[in-house]
Amino acid sequence: MTDGWIASGYYMAWQNSLFVTLHENFNAYGGAMALAAVVGAGAGMLLGRLIDAGHGRRAVILSVAVYAATIALRAASQGHILVAIIANACGAFVTCLYQPTLMTPVYNLAKAAPCTLRFHVATEGGWDIGASAGCLVAAALMCLGAPISVGVALSLVGVIAAFVLLTRYYASPATPVLDAAVGETR
Repeated sequence: MTDGWIASGYYMAWQNSLFVTLHENFNAYGGAMALAAVVGAGAGMLLGRLIDAGHGRRAVILSVAVYAATIALRAASQGHILVAIIANACGAFVTCLYQPTLMTPVYNLAKAAPCTLRFHVATEGGWDIGASAGCLVAAALMCLGAPISVGVALSLVGVIAAFVLLTRYYASPATPVLDAAVGETR
């Protein structure tokens, strides 16, 4: 649910905010998205080894700190074109840090579940509930006159919850860690 809540502001509200900030120009929007893709490709080649090396807690702290900073930058960028483009490019970097940190526990827990299919159906349902709730809260606040940047900033609530949950997961000494290089649990 936390990841869905994050997505409601970080991805959904942000895309609208970015488009409006770029004066609803499709060329500028496409350019900002292309720049983010290039940043993401570069970051993806450099990151992701922390968890495999057994440093899950460090990966959580790093990814959540970068995530929170990017959300704050995105929320503050409304109306500032250069800041919005930089905040959008930072988003690709965040994904490279956060997704391995989040998905390692998901895959490990799925492997340990009595029924992997039911586990994944439940987690997808939780994501949908979190995203729907986040979108509804953001929409309600905007109907009351709040700027769209508040919808983006609501993602911080999910990031804090994700930090708590992931820190607990990686702190557990009995937590199995999937070694991606070998495909085995250690």
